Amino acid sequence: MNNRNSFVSRLLPLAICAAFVGLGQSAFAQASATANASATIVPAITISKTADLQFGLIVAGPGGTVLIGTDSSRSVNGPAGLTNASFPVSAASFTVSGQANLAFSISLPTSATLTGPSSASMTVNAFSSNPSGSGTIGSGGTLAFAVGGTLTVGAAQTPGAYTGTFTVTVNYQ
Repeated sequence: MNNRNSFVSRLLPLAICAAFVGLGQSAFAQASATANASATIVPAITISKTADLQFGLIVAGPGGTVLIGTDSSRSVNGPAGLTNASFPVSAASFTVSGQANLAFSISLPTSATLTGPSSASMTVNAFSSNPSGSGTIGSGGTLAFAVGGTLTVGAAQTPGAYTGTFTVTVNYQ
């Protein structure tokens, strides 16, 4: 029995070691890696108006539409009368500021109302921009763009000054 106890006493530690070695092998089946996390903060995009949309002098009469292009050109559709009597005509101008070389979208209104004497009104619609719909901020962190539109003049429109506002929105893409 001494031999048997001696054999068991020698075999038992070896069996325990073998069991631990087997357990250690399952730990080697796992692997892990490390990744970096980063973020870049860019300046908020801003927009400022540099010039208003001006349709100039229009003669009261049978009505029609007056279009101001993004290049500040003016044209008429229908019988509306125009005069070139030293009155400003221009597309609206805006400057976008933000992170250089980032793209942005331009959102234009569908219409705007100009209100004049005795609550008379006219509608501006068909707004357009150049660039159209989107642009890219220049390497200096700014980009200027223009907005034109079409003014609908009613038949026998009440003479006088008409004013209104419209909003142009820009967002990073």
